[in-house]
Amino acid sequence: MKAKYLFVSIIAPFIVWQCTEVKDWHDPKDNVPPSPVSQVQVENVNGGAIITFTRPAEEDLMGVKAVYSFGEDDAGKEVYASAYTDTIVLEGYADTNEHTVYLYAVDKSDNVSPGVPVIIKPLAPPIELIRKTLRASETFGGVYVTWNNALQKDLAVSVYAADSTGYMVLSETYFSNTMKGRYAFRGFSDPVEQNFRIELKDRWNHYSTPLDTILTPLEETEILGRDKGTDVWTQYGWSDNTWTYRGDLRNYPGSSTNTFDRIVDGNLFSNLPYFQCVQDLSFYVPGATESRFFPMYFTIDMGRKASYSRMKTWMRQRASGNPGLFSAIIYSTFEIWGTNNPKPVQEIGNGSREDNLKYWTGWPQVGGTDAWKNDWVKIADCQLTLPSGATKYT
Repeated sequence: MKAKYLFVSIIAPFIVWQCTEVKDWHDPKDNVPPSPVSQVQVENVNGGAIITFTRPAEEDLMGVKAVYSFGEDDAGKEVYASAYTDTIVLEGYADTNEHTVYLYAVDKSDNVSPGVPVIIKPLAPPIELIRKTLRASETFGGVYVTWNNALQKDLAVSVYAADSTGYMVLSETYFSNTMKGRYAFRGFSDPVEQNFRIELKDRWNHYSTPLDTILTPLEETEILGRDKGTDVWTQYGWSDNTWTYRGDLRNYPGSSTNTFDRIVDGNLFSNLPYFQCVQDLSFYVPGATESRFFPMYFTIDMGRKASYSRMKTWMRQRASGNPGLFSAIIYSTFEIWGTNNPKPVQEIGNGSREDNLKYWTGWPQVGGTDAWKNDWVKIADCQLTLPSGATKYT
């Protein structure tokens, strides 16, 4: 059989493009400088000034710039304001002397108007205000420093300690712009009298007068939850079931691995931390419709009496996709309370579970009163935050 072929001929007509000159959308250029700014007003503020002015009326105005310096040794700085604003803010002055600032109007052809001199006289620099509130005291393993930063300016707080030769060596620098600043500079485990120096620096590298002090750090020893393979911490009341009378968290139902001893096993990453094992608290109130009651309670017998200085808690990341902190079930705010003499459940009311739940919890479902707080001492109010400062994961 002979093969048959089909030939198809496609005729494409010629397409003629009509070319036209592309419009130049650039702004027209000229050599005419804009008029200077007028009606200048100055509001002196801490460490600088707020300058307002009336812009020139030229349609091609690009903005206004301020040229200034902090002193004779300063090469000079420039700050710009767009054509849509009438205000320039100057910051970073370390004194209260008079300074001359020049304002220039600039157009889109880079033409510059004649300069308008403006005299400013900054108020006390923020770093001086902060320095007046700077305080230092001993704390566990170091120095506790506090300060007030009402203007919330960026700040570096550095602590120096004397070495064996008396030379002051930088120990740590902490950065902050919070209004009520506080930080514990640790790492000084020996409870011996030492010379310390606390120094403040702002974002323009201006330094405050140092605070020199002599302090004796408090001795601090880590309190381990497990010692030589033996658990020191225990879930208070677990062995005699009195935890059921206090509304305490229980183990994950049916699990033999998510148990209390995982808190103190030193392993941060295997399986789930105990705090993730909360599933159903209706166990405490038969017939309750809610599956979880809040707040949740968790009581630990630390196994000894001590002055507790600080703690560390590890947040869990959700395993699937590993999206980050706060992405798994995790508490974000919590309170820490302590006592050396917790009341036995037998001494609460008539000793019934109902009376105990009213005393030991704040659950409205059981008439809880949180009356136990009258017999315990609050140690801390805590909130977990992300490095960005956020208090929740989005």
